[in-house]
Amino acid sequence: MRFELTDLRVFLAIAQAKSLSAGAAEVHLTAPSASYRLKNLEQAMGASLFERTSKGMVLTPAGMTVKKYADAIFSSVERLQGEIQRHVNGISGHIRVFANSSTLTGIAPALSRYLAHYPNVNVDLEERLSEDTVRAVLEGSADVGLVAGRIDLHGLHAITYGHDELVFVTPAGHPLAAQDTVSLQAALTYDLVSIGRKTSNFLYLQDMASRLGMNPRVRVHTPTFEAVLQCVREGVGIALVPRSIARPALEAGRLAAVSLDEAWAQREQKVVTRDPVTLPAYARDFVAYVAMPHLPEEIMAEKPAD
Repeated sequence: MRFELTDLRVFLAIAQAKSLSAGAAEVHLTAPSASYRLKNLEQAMGASLFERTSKGMVLTPAGMTVKKYADAIFSSVERLQGEIQRHVNGISGHIRVFANSSTLTGIAPALSRYLAHYPNVNVDLEERLSEDTVRAVLEGSADVGLVAGRIDLHGLHAITYGHDELVFVTPAGHPLAAQDTVSLQAALTYDLVSIGRKTSNFLYLQDMASRLGMNPRVRVHTPTFEAVLQCVREGVGIALVPRSIARPALEAGRLAAVSLDEAWAQREQKVVTRDPVTLPAYARDFVAYVAMPHLPEEIMAEKPAD
């Protein structure tokens, strides 16, 4: 099987545009040149990759398979280029970490200690839903994932390093403040304050609400959890947040909290990776900083030199 990366790039452009001519233009080729590239790829694969329809060029089952692996190939190529550029710039390591809202907030102490110890390693942090994080680690677009809740890890290596709970925080004197627990359905009858629309915290709440056939009545989306808690304190609404984030305000009596009678509100926090042995030593050490003191011996077996 012989083909070039350019053939795959043309294939992906056509698949995206559903048009040979539009796909060719996207990669700055003439339509005949793109057609030649596509035929070369189809010959190499031994299968037709597109079906010509009235709605444009639609991927065949074989084409869908090629697209899946082509996406992964170009993701690896981009990461390779980034890694090489970091060597050129004198950076000796790079870790891409995906995390949901609560784990992203809680990682700050471990992250700062790690970066201080490794001045030649860069860490890219991206906020994602836990399910998306698992998928990214499986596909190799993330090196390390920080997830919370009851989700399918699809065989990834996982270390449980903490526990949190999603609670509804309320102003003092709010009707919910006197209750020990509340159902999500009952809580959603009140006005809400939420962190941003694209955050994993809100997307998760929206998903749970949609399963009940409800839509959260959000009065305002704020940029930070700190702003969320301030709005709640001022009586703007109630908010679903990790208890760890609200704890200082709760202990000071500035806010009240009511637990959810939903199993998913209990959040085991896990750091997930593919086979730890395949990770660079500095990435395994990053896992160590997050997971201590729950670190298995196999990850500690090879500690990187300072």
